[in-house]
Amino acid sequence: MPAERPSPPPFEAADLERSLDRYLMWGLVFMVVLIVGFVAYRAREPQLRRDATTAQQKSYREIGTQLFATNCSGCHGKNAVGGSGPVLNAKEFLKSTTDNQIVGLVAGGVPGTEMPAWSLAFGGTLTDEQILEITTYLRALEPKAPSVPTWRSGKT
Repeated sequence: MPAERPSPPPFEAADLERSLDRYLMWGLVFMVVLIVGFVAYRAREPQLRRDATTAQQKSYREIGTQLFATNCSGCHGKNAVGGSGPVLNAKEFLKSTTDNQIVGLVAGGVPGTEMPAWSLAFGGTLTDEQILEITTYLRALEPKAPSVPTWRSGKT
């Protein structure tokens, strides 16, 4: 008769099981830290976005002021109060136009008038970002804009 073979030790020794339990515990701890981090991020993100938007609007307004003074004030006057071109600092103009309409007017110009196209896409000298900055500047004038019913005819 053949000699009886010895049986192998159990497949998972106690130290291997403790090691696995340790890795599972660290995995759970890491998952909890991630979940808490995501919740904290989500709670803080809206304020961060508001702060970033405010900073961008301020920056656009400042740059738009300079761009308007350089490129637009020759026809629309200093502070957009009118000249040979329409008064842009008028409650009637600012209330009746959207930002997209202002961007379109500046970018493509107004055919049949002295208003040229300013966008690079239409042969002008301003980038889309610069046109947005000018639009932001004009929109910033709206809260204190005077009523000028004859805004289309320029400075009176």
